[in-house]
Amino acid sequence: MPVNNQKNQNDLNIFLNNYFNIIIVFIVIIMLLISYFAVIKPKYDETMTAIQDNIDQQQKLYAEQEKKLIALRTVSDLYKKIPQADLKKFNSVLPDNFVKERLFGELEEIVTQNGFKVDSIEIFDEKKIQDAESSDPNFKPTLSPKIGEVKLQMSISAIDYAGLKNLLTIFENNLRLFDVSAVSFSPGGNTAQITLSTYYYKK
Repeated sequence: MPVNNQKNQNDLNIFLNNYFNIIIVFIVIIMLLISYFAVIKPKYDETMTAIQDNIDQQQKLYAEQEKKLIALRTVSDLYKKIPQADLKKFNSVLPDNFVKERLFGELEEIVTQNGFKVDSIEIFDEKKIQDAESSDPNFKPTLSPKIGEVKLQMSISAIDYAGLKNLLTIFENNLRLFDVSAVSFSPGGNTAQITLSTYYYKK
């Protein structure tokens, strides 16, 4: 073997012996860096993006809930400011339930306090009315699903034409909401039939 080659080999061996640990550490660092940029960093970036998206969604949801809470507090404050007398008036216009006996009593009081007589009050079957309306292709509902309608017919006696006009005006101006849909008057018998609707709030 030539002397130069032998010398170079010896120098390499000496270098490796002296710097072996440093070389191993350097190689390990390079491998770790390659692993970090090739595997760990993409996974880390993906995880951080998912976490940030989740945080953004939670912040958006929180903001929406905060708006709803502010709106509810505003409504609550406004409700507290409404005088109880006004609330009673509203409940009279649109009661929160339908009590047949109460409605009959109210109607009878309206009629009799004007000197007329209630012969009968008949409530139309609500299901039959709804079935008839739903079978009509031209029918379009005008009431909210939360509003119930009661349709009835009253037979009244001891009433003249002037009294009938006055009674219809009373229904029109009554605090409770009444819609008169049909009126039949018999001058000879001083009798009348009135078909009307009233409404209530479905809980």
